[in-house]
Parts: sequence; structure tokens; C-alpha cells
Amino acid sequence: MKKITSKYPQYRAVLKNSIASFTLICASTLVQADTISTKIDLGEPFPFKMEDGVEYEVDLDIGYQFDSIDNACISTEVKGGNASKAFLELESEPAAGSFILGYSESHEIGMIYSFDFPTQENPNPVSELISFGFCAGRFNGSLLKRNFLDGEGKFTVSVSGGYVEFWDFKLVVEGDLSDIQLAIELDEPADFSVPSYGGRVNYDASIRNLDSSQSLITLDQWSVLTLPNGDNYPIHKSRDVVLNYSEAKDYTRNYLTIPEWFEAGDYELTWYVADPSTGVRVKDSLHFTKSAD
Repeated sequence: MKKITSKYPQYRAVLKNSIASFTLICASTLVQADTISTKIDLGEPFPFKMEDGVEYEVDLDIGYQFDSIDNACISTEVKGGNASKAFLELESEPAAGSFILGYSESHEIGMIYSFDFPTQENPNPVSELISFGFCAGRFNGSLLKRNFLDGEGKFTVSVSGGYVEFWDFKLVVEGDLSDIQLAIELDEPADFSVPSYGGRVNYDASIRNLDSSQSLITLDQWSVLTLPNGDNYPIHKSRDVVLNYSEAKDYTRNYLTIPEWFEAGDYELTWYVADPSTGVRVKDSLHFTKSAD
């Protein structure tokens, strides 16, 4: 499997298919009136072609948490195509401490073709694909909206009966942004792994206060490391973070020391931020591995 990775602070997007894995670069994320519009650069020259019968899994971090989401739309600027159908597949995200089984949704993606009547000059007109996209509104796509409440979500796209080419790939989310915004991001190369003898993991973090009703707010922040066996290892105890409205607290050049005796496998570092006055709590995580040799 070919894998290309590029790191951008606070945002990440990964496109995978059964043949290869590519990291998408979030070219820009625009915030306006509780609307997040994330344009995704595929990291290679456009147009990008989705092939018949290949599933493309998008793992996207839009960098903002929501209290509620009214609508989420996946859209493209179409170049062309002749696919007969396209599908969007979603799976529910696991909830911590929940014994409820996950479930999935499947939706047909809207495809609009131009239609011309035969003429003497053009007796066999060719239909042209002019629109390709899906919107999770009031009555459909509940998982797409629910999965992106924490700012991160996955979905799978596939086409059949042909191909689809497009110039861009975009997710637009509309809803109520959380008053507390948190983002942590690994600051390491794409192929990074902690060696077997231990080492340092570099990362960045940012906390933002979007609560316009409070000119000054005191938040609690703490973090834990989840080991490969599922145990939680405390990183640091709760500490106060004091922020003015619209102010951000950036933690750059953070690092985590992994000792030699920690087992090999997959690790998850999770930061939590809570408002003691309301009980509202948000979290964000990053992942890395420790090698066996």
C-alpha cells in the first residue's frame, strides 16, 4: 500500500481506497456564522478520478467542535463522468462506556446529468455529469451530522457503472459551534513511530474561547494517554486556563516522553477541557505507535 503523508497543524484529512492511501491537505477552512467550509486538496494534480467499484474512505478533522449540526454537505466541482450510481456509507462512532451496538447508514449520492434531445446535427447527444454531492438535512444523513459534532468524522464514497472526475472536494457543516474549542495535532513526520527504547513525541495544542457571554472564563484542562492494552496513563493533573472572549491559548513545542518499558503498539493521547460553571466538556485526540524493535 502506497502512503503519502503531509502534516498541517490542527487539521488532517485522509483519503483511502483499496489500492492506495493518500493524505489530503486541507487547503483552507473558512469560519463564518457558525458555518465551517473545508476545502480539501488531494495532494496531487487535479482533476481527481473516482474509479468504478473502488471505495474511498475519508477520515477528516475539520478542527472545530459543535453543540449541534443542522446540515452537512459533501460537494464537488465536477469535470465529468459517466457513473450510473454513487453511494455514501457511514458508521456510528463508538461512545465511551456505551454497550449499544453501532449501526450504519447508506445513502445514494445525487448525480445530475444534462439532457439534450437528438437533432439532425447531433442525432446521438452525450449526457454530461454536471452535479455530484450529498446533503444531510433534516430527514437524512443523521450519522454524517452526528459524527462531526466533535469535529472529526469518517465516510466512504463509491461509484458504480463508470467514473467521476472533479476539481475539488468539499465538506460544509452548518450548526452551533461549541463555546470551547480544542485541537491537538501530532508534530512529527508521517512515518513517525517511537522506537523500542523509548523517545519523545512532539505535538501542538490550542484552546479557544468562543463564549461571547463571558468576557473572562476559567477552564480546567487535563490529559491522559491510552496504552495499547486500553489502560489510561495520566499525563498531567487538571490545570486552570484563563481566557478572554475570542482569545486562544496555544501550546506549541509540547512533547510527551515514552519510556522504554511501555509496550509496543498503538497509543492515543487525549486532551480534555471543561467549563466548571456549566459542566460542558470537550476533548480531542492524536494517535501514534511504539515499535517493537
